[in-house]
Amino acid sequence: MTDPAQIPFAALEIGVRGIAVGAFAATAVALGASRKMTPTRWVGVLMMACAIAHVVDGHFYYTLSRHYDLVTWALSASAAGVFWLFCSVLFEDEPSIPLWRFSVPGAVLALWAAGALLPTSPARAAAWWLFAAFSVGIHCHILLTAWRGWRIDLVERRRRLRAPLAAAATGYMFIQNLCDFSFGHGPVLPSLVQALSLAALGIGSALALLRAEPMLVQAAVASDAAPTPKPAEALDLTPADRLVLTRLEKAMTENEVWRGEDLSIGALAALVGAPEHRLRKLINGVLGHRNFADYVNGRRIEAAKVALADPEQALKSVSTIAYELGFGSLGPFNRAFRAVVGVPPTAWRQEATPALPHLRLVETAQAASKADKRA
Repeated sequence: MTDPAQIPFAALEIGVRGIAVGAFAATAVALGASRKMTPTRWVGVLMMACAIAHVVDGHFYYTLSRHYDLVTWALSASAAGVFWLFCSVLFEDEPSIPLWRFSVPGAVLALWAAGALLPTSPARAAAWWLFAAFSVGIHCHILLTAWRGWRIDLVERRRRLRAPLAAAATGYMFIQNLCDFSFGHGPVLPSLVQALSLAALGIGSALALLRAEPMLVQAAVASDAAPTPKPAEALDLTPADRLVLTRLEKAMTENEVWRGEDLSIGALAALVGAPEHRLRKLINGVLGHRNFADYVNGRRIEAAKVALADPEQALKSVSTIAYELGFGSLGPFNRAFRAVVGVPPTAWRQEATPALPHLRLVETAQAASKADKRA
């Protein structure tokens, strides 16, 4: 029975959880209200469903109430894995989700099921430890992904969202671990702290995602199609913007600065004489690219296709061609080429290079006359 002194806190805790549920539900409705469900949208809806289940399940967990809804439990337990999947889709700009990415939420759910359903034993304790360690690893990878792609992200609102999103998730994980140790007095305080944290996450998610929508959740360009530049005359560009675009086109087409291995958005901005934020805005808003590495690699891969199909360069190794085009090693070149073309560069070279005609020896008249004299 709940201590009468804690009844006001219990009522407050339920009210705060209601706010969290409302915020997550509103975000899910906004993400799902589209005729074209991009991967970011439907994974976002699934993530909000997991968050709502986590809000509900947390109340029963910390207040020690009986609750046997396996669906709610499963969605709540999968929240960390689905959040990782959402971040990977949001930040990586892939037109479709690779199947292997679903293994991460699946592993989270499997470890949780082992810890929750196995009888009390060392195996069950080990499963819980693995579940906790895997969750920590997931959040560390989210932080790494957010930091690694920050500099090359051309979508300004998404770029600004990387650090807060990763920091909020990591902070909540820390708070969740504190709540699991039941700090404070009685079962209500940890539940109230978790509820306040989830409400803050829900409101923050709604403000961040809905304010930046649709720039965040639009579909990425397929690997076999290049972004369509917007006509400059149809845009409200300043003379300075047009000058920067002209210089950028000259640098990329005539000077082929993309061949430089250490080319960065900052170096390119200095080369065309423009602030970095202006160049990001133009490459994203006018040329249609969401990632600087993809923008540069697009030029490199087109040049690689020409070089690999040229019979005069047949003696050049694939690695030599990769280095000449600005790739630091063969691995990144193979991955970038396959992402755009769909096959490895060696296979594409084999198919694109015209087959040589069969050669046969032909005896000449001169050779025949020499043979007669010897006879």
